[in-house]
Amino acid sequence: MISPPAVTVSMDRHNGRIFLLSYLLIYLAAPVTYIGVVQVVLCDKLGASATVANLPFAAYQFGQIAPLFYAWLVPHRMERNAVVWSAATTSALIALVTLAILLPISNTLRVAAVVIQGLIQGLLAAGLQVFMFQCLNRGTSLEGRARALKMTFTFGPIFAVLGSLGAQLLLDPHTSPLSYPYEFAAIYGLSAPCMAGVAWLSSRYRLLVVDDEPRRPLFRYLGESMREYGALRSLLLLWAIYLLWNCTLGATANMSLFTREAVGRDPKELSGLIMAIRFGCKSVGGYILGFLAIRYGLRASVITTLGLFAAGMVWAWAAPGYAYLAAFGLLGAGELGGAYIPNLGMALSPVAAGPRTLSILTLATPASSFSPPLHGWLTDRFGFPASFFFGLATALAALWIIFKIPAVKPAPPVEESKIDRPAAAQS
Repeated sequence: MISPPAVTVSMDRHNGRIFLLSYLLIYLAAPVTYIGVVQVVLCDKLGASATVANLPFAAYQFGQIAPLFYAWLVPHRMERNAVVWSAATTSALIALVTLAILLPISNTLRVAAVVIQGLIQGLLAAGLQVFMFQCLNRGTSLEGRARALKMTFTFGPIFAVLGSLGAQLLLDPHTSPLSYPYEFAAIYGLSAPCMAGVAWLSSRYRLLVVDDEPRRPLFRYLGESMREYGALRSLLLLWAIYLLWNCTLGATANMSLFTREAVGRDPKELSGLIMAIRFGCKSVGGYILGFLAIRYGLRASVITTLGLFAAGMVWAWAAPGYAYLAAFGLLGAGELGGAYIPNLGMALSPVAAGPRTLSILTLATPASSFSPPLHGWLTDRFGFPASFFFGLATALAALWIIFKIPAVKPAPPVEESKIDRPAAAQS
């Protein structure tokens, strides 16, 4: 089923702008909103072991199982509010961690605060993504959605580069005007207002009215949701594609380690350059993928992201010296499959089933959590080429499957619509 036929031109533009501006703020706060590098470094500075330092990211990943429960709990009339509260709570959580860094408490408590942040933020981020995409689903036509994705993922990664380079300047003792731990507090403190801005912007979405469904008992809901999802062959195939896409993505960390062999330098020394290449190429990819989605439909963009992943694996395998780093650019652009695959899934399902569809599709992420250690095991046992071969095989398998899913043609908006405006009350 294609997107709502009654979306107006003004809704397309209004909701597309809100989605774009929200993601610009999320990307600007990337050092904190994308749990990983900054949290590991902070925990390390606080005296945590390597195992404990990686717990924030592990906790964040664990939260990806939450969307299915959100879809059961949140009625359609509250979907916009779910975005607002998720962003607002994330802002408050980041502010609390900022206080924990500044207050004279033990390092153990500070580490605990960062780990708890990873868990809670993972749960919140999962809901935030589901309902942001659902607001886009209810508030734009397929053509408008493709245009919004093009703008968002063209300009958004540029803001991520700016935010990440700003964090690098603060963390580098040669360039930072602040000493430890104030540089970490500054990074967190500047991120909290960004998420507060996302909350405010999200309250302005104008959405089509979708009637609420009677809430079913949880286990009955889970079973029926799985059956309804499984009844659509295209969605089952898309789940397999998303699983394989995530398996290829799992090679990224291993590829960072390979810089020691490819370039002869410590991976840490090139992390900033790798980040710039990754997000810079993601920006270029955002424009190209958006053009393809508008011209040929969302499936064409998904095909391209899978092709970029396959090309990245081949390039990493074959390119010598510094040319190897271009592989991170190909992977960076291919990472936008994380936006285009879920949106294709929502386009293939009824509007009211959007959160359920995305929630079940998102389960491919925790299901693929075996892939990073598998890439590491293949490297330990057979060398880096084995990891690259596995990543290439999963990308090509996903490419083979995607052609079994029918294309969804972009539909233009209309002039009149039944609109759920922010000020309108719903029963």
